[in-house]
Amino acid sequence: MDINVSNFSMQTKVMIYSIAAVILTIGMRDIATILIPIFFSVFIFLIFAPLIYWLKRKGIPGGVSIGLVILFFIMVFTGTGVLLMEFLPQFTSQIPDYQIQLTESMESLAGYLPVGMPLEGFLPDIGVFIVGLTAGLLTTILNAGTTVGLIIITTIFLLLDIAVPGKIRKEAKKHPFLLSRTNDLGSKLVDYIVIRTGINLVGGIGAALILFIGGIDFAILWGILTFILGYIPYIGFFLAVLPPTLLGLFKYGIAGAMAVFVAIWLLNLLIENILFPSVAGKGFELPPSIIFISLMYWTYVLGTPGALIAVPLTMVVKMVIESSGDMRWRTELRESEKED
Repeated sequence: MDINVSNFSMQTKVMIYSIAAVILTIGMRDIATILIPIFFSVFIFLIFAPLIYWLKRKGIPGGVSIGLVILFFIMVFTGTGVLLMEFLPQFTSQIPDYQIQLTESMESLAGYLPVGMPLEGFLPDIGVFIVGLTAGLLTTILNAGTTVGLIIITTIFLLLDIAVPGKIRKEAKKHPFLLSRTNDLGSKLVDYIVIRTGINLVGGIGAALILFIGGIDFAILWGILTFILGYIPYIGFFLAVLPPTLLGLFKYGIAGAMAVFVAIWLLNLLIENILFPSVAGKGFELPPSIIFISLMYWTYVLGTPGALIAVPLTMVVKMVIESSGDMRWRTELRESEKED
């Protein structure tokens, strides 16, 4: 028997969709270890795939284009991995010293607060928590070797699939409306990811240069961290600016910490409020409330990696919902035409 959900009442629809969302959420969370490499592989594939088509337009044969892009992809990830493996162990080995320095700084700062102020007793604990948070974040990146290996291999196979698109296109032509909606969704998603990656690259390089000029230790490491965390709206900036601000505090005192924070904050302000809107336009805007909810949701489902791709995943969900709504409208229009 064919069940048409559109004939149900609004309350019934809400209940059915809510139950489906809960079941889907639980299912995705249970297989998060499988979904994370897949999602990230598709995410990275969408970044590098346009390079293949660009090389083809320049007259380079398809096979050679794919080979060059795969080689470039491997070089980028290998180079980033080498830098992380070089700097992360050095930083983590100094974390106990940083904790001591931060506790001393917080205790000295507490001396300027009024006697009996509740914050006075919490400052040292806050300092230890901040350093521990930074250490945990970097350790997570360092221990992601197996997952990164799966992502690299899967991404390479996805790039190789571009060489044999004929069968896929032949099947897709049988469903022109679906093909049109899929192309529209894919182009918007690719545009967002490519633009976001370029903006993050500018931010990461800019932050590294600022910190290098300021004499802050591990400037390249914090530049890479700024690039990666740039995919997390709002929260990513504070997570990225925290470690170099602390190092500025150790090296130059309160004035140095403020200078580091303000310099990177101004850079982020320029990038997020001027550069990104001018390049991306209004087509990629999501309400702040939706972004915040999506961060919580995808972090709950996929863990910390979910925060990095929360916005692209939410854009996919939004486009699918819009597409299904458009499809439903067309179906109803056709049915009304038949009745007339």
